[in-house]
Amino acid sequence: MPNSPAELDSIERFIVAYNAIDAHLQNVFGNDAPSSFRSLVDAYAKKHRWWKDAEILRTAAGLRNLLIHEKVAAYEYPCVPTEILVLNLENIRERFLHPQLAIPKFAREVVTIKTEDSLAKVLKLIHALQITHFPVYDDAEKFAGVLTENGITRWLAEHISNEASLVEMNDEPIREVLAREEKRRNYEFAPSGAKVEELSHRFHENAYLEAVLITRTGKVEEKLLGIITRWDVLRAQ
Repeated sequence: MPNSPAELDSIERFIVAYNAIDAHLQNVFGNDAPSSFRSLVDAYAKKHRWWKDAEILRTAAGLRNLLIHEKVAAYEYPCVPTEILVLNLENIRERFLHPQLAIPKFAREVVTIKTEDSLAKVLKLIHALQITHFPVYDDAEKFAGVLTENGITRWLAEHISNEASLVEMNDEPIREVLAREEKRRNYEFAPSGAKVEELSHRFHENAYLEAVLITRTGKVEEKLLGIITRWDVLRAQ
């Protein structure tokens, strides 16, 4: 029995999205591309640990083989992809062909502070700007780390018994507060062309990661073009 127009439309959309993904993966690997779609998916997943679409594409590969190789009559297919599967495939295609990149997605003027700035100054910045992550540089413009509310809270906890006043906080340099951050590094650098999906995965892999700092090529000595925090990732999702 011939398929209905709606079913044929779903099949056509499925095949078009599938072929676009196949062509993209072939282009990614160039002359080294594996021969089958499933092998392409496996190779891409191995190379990009953050990628989460491999399993659904393996399922799509099996369905596509049924549609193409088991068809025995015009306008009659042995099965029809669900609307959810078709939409998932189309979304994967769009993420491949038009990926969200760190810049411009997270481009912003990054507020930085100096190691010799006072804690009082930073507390005023937090209140005025409603931000809690500050890249820190020394007087030679060398990157020293990222100060977060966690480090500030630890410093305050240590000094609460002394009833530290705002005057004392004016005398407390940020280099001393920065030392209260977790001993594990709480930041990473990334190039402006990094995919947002990959950067989001970094936060899932590293529970201590507080911020990803974006520069042109991901080098620490380059100008900051943007910053991604754990909260930014949650909002993006």
